[in-house]
Amino acid sequence: MGETKYAEYLNLDSINLKAFNGLIANIQLLNADSEKKVIMITSAESSEGRSTTTSYLSLLLAKSGKKTIIVDCDLKKPNIHNMFDLTNDKGLVNYLSGDELFEKVVKTTKIKNLSILTSGTVTLNYAELFVSSRFNEFIISLKKDYDYIIIDTPPITIGADAEVLSRYTDGCVLVVKSGKTERKSAHKAKEILQKVHANIIGVFLNETD
Repeated sequence: MGETKYAEYLNLDSINLKAFNGLIANIQLLNADSEKKVIMITSAESSEGRSTTTSYLSLLLAKSGKKTIIVDCDLKKPNIHNMFDLTNDKGLVNYLSGDELFEKVVKTTKIKNLSILTSGTVTLNYAELFVSSRFNEFIISLKKDYDYIIIDTPPITIGADAEVLSRYTDGCVLVVKSGKTERKSAHKAKEILQKVHANIIGVFLNETD
């Protein structure tokens, strides 16, 4: 992992720790049942800080001693690799397609307890991957090895990926951007999540620039 980019961009001293601690408290409450480990981070629209929220949340969980993995499931506009200055030539898609072993695509970081699975090389038929038995088995295997699996998804109102992914998750966090997200969009996002019976454990107000 590139230390420079992490130090400059993901600065834990600059975030609203109170807001993140509240979110973590909700996650820990959910995790009172140790089998509930999969958390989906989504948003109503693009550019609302979803990947930033995913990254900070995962960093804080890892620093608290929880073995955490970020899985970038935004295959249209993946961004997690940029947050941590990682390559994205191989990742989730390559593993699910059967082209690579998990050990070859998962990326460890210099942050203790934090691993990252970037999106990898996107194919034309990638949407089928999320409804495959292989993806289901993949999530089950992650739950055996990690305390928390944090899934970064596309906006819930754009396409069906996030809706499909919600089936595999134990809790969902909806990120809204201060001064950007329209009330109508946030309401629509919440309606979609409720329609697919997603367990909304928090609405996170992103106040970063």
